[in-house]
This record gives sequence, structure tokens and C-alpha cells, in this order.
Amino acid sequence: MKIAVISDTHWQAGKPLPSAIAHIRSTNPDHILHAGDWTDLALLDELQTIAPTHAVAGNCDDESIAAALGYSRVITLGGINIGLTHGHLFPAKATPMSARHTFSGDDVQAVVFGHSHIPYNELTGGVLLFNPGSAVRPLGEVKRPSYGLLTIEDGSIRGEIIYIDK
Repeated sequence: MKIAVISDTHWQAGKPLPSAIAHIRSTNPDHILHAGDWTDLALLDELQTIAPTHAVAGNCDDESIAAALGYSRVITLGGINIGLTHGHLFPAKATPMSARHTFSGDDVQAVVFGHSHIPYNELTGGVLLFNPGSAVRPLGEVKRPSYGLLTIEDGSIRGEIIYIDK
């Protein structure tokens, strides 16, 4: 199973779609995860034309988006439990370990988060901690827009960060 992961799109209706959307479409994913900061939920309709999309809201999303999506959830895909959150409600900055702590009471094999705009892909204590970075406003050492791909195969999950040329 192939899952595209995107976060921090900060998109407004009427503007061109982030280039990551075309890249995601070309991967033909089975599902899409969006880790918040939509700004405009109309993007959800576009993602749904590609694959079933599971999502949460972020700190740049208004109350209607937060009410529709919530800020965190656990979803099960391909037999793998994935914690999905934006990260702005962590007690500290959006770090991989604070993301993991958000789901400490849940049996998860992966935690997907956003907010920092910095890609992260590490297996820690048997749990994949994964941040796809930002599709439009990259931060960190590699300042290129990015999204992620998760692959579930034989009862395990692995991640890959995909960088997009500007």
C-alpha cells in the first residue's frame, strides 16, 4: 500500500495548486494523509479526486476546519495504526518526540506530523516518526518543497521524503 503525505500547504482558493499535488497524483497513491495547515479546505476536494484523504487541522486553519477535522486522530491503513496530528498543540515545539508523546497511550506503529515545515523520517523505538515537510514553505537544511510517501508492506511501514524542484 502506498500513502502520500502532505502538510503545511497554506493554500487559498483561486491560487495555483501547490506543485506537490501534481507529484502526488503521479504516484497513484492508495490513500493521502494531510497533517494540517490547509488554510482553505477546498484543497480537500482536490485531494479526494486522487485518493481517499485522511486529515487533521493545524494552527493556521480556522474554527470551521478544526471542527470538521480535529487536531489529531489514529487511523488504520493496511493493518498499521498511524497517529496523525499537526503538532502545534505539543507542549514544546513540534519535535519528533513530542509528536510521539501525543500518541503515547495509543498502539501506533507510525506518527505523522507537520507544523515545523522540516522533513523528518526516523524509526525510533519501533515507531516511524514522519514529517513530510512543507509543500510550499520549506524550512530546515534543505529548503525545497517536499511531501512524503509511506509504504506499508508485509506488516511494516517505511517512509520516504520526496523533494520538489522549485
